[in-house]
Amino acid sequence: MEINQDMLLKYTAGQCSEDEKLLVEKWLDNDSWDSIDDNRTVAEEVGQTMWNNVSIDTAKTKRIGWLAVAAAASIVFLCGISFLYFKYETLDSRYFANESFDQTKFFTEDHYDVLLSGNSNASIDLVNNKLIFSGDFIIKPKRNFTLLDADHNTLIFKAGREYFISDSPDFGKIVVFQKSDLAFLPSNMQIKIKEQFRSI
Repeated sequence: MEINQDMLLKYTAGQCSEDEKLLVEKWLDNDSWDSIDDNRTVAEEVGQTMWNNVSIDTAKTKRIGWLAVAAAASIVFLCGISFLYFKYETLDSRYFANESFDQTKFFTEDHYDVLLSGNSNASIDLVNNKLIFSGDFIIKPKRNFTLLDADHNTLIFKAGREYFISDSPDFGKIVVFQKSDLAFLPSNMQIKIKEQFRSI
């Protein structure tokens, strides 16, 4: 029995008998071309149909490939934008001012509360970790953060504590200390601070 195109088509369709199936598989394992009946040519329409199917499948593969890449890029882009948005949404940069000379002014924010003494202002930038101020104020952080003052001193703030901050000439430099440390200041300093912040 010779291997021919009809036999191969039957084998591909699963319609061969056991003997034909063994013969085709033996032929498939054979490396030589001498056993195929090449007298019959394949109709041109069959070849054209095969090439059309190959072209369609290739185009689908390319389209699916680009769609997958575009979808992945979109997801990465959206995740990046969301990360930046939510990152800066949770941080803030605020300016506070109290132009009154004898009254304190209270501000509450997401990450801290601020109590300004009279004639004081503060710019608290949690985005860039900067603190610029003049006068005296008390800050009560609601979460831990670190700020740099105008002299590039690193100021560490812990959640739940209260800090007194001043650039008063009485101190001779910028001072930051916890409210609980007021007891260790000279009595005239304590009196002055208590007069500024009557709630202390």
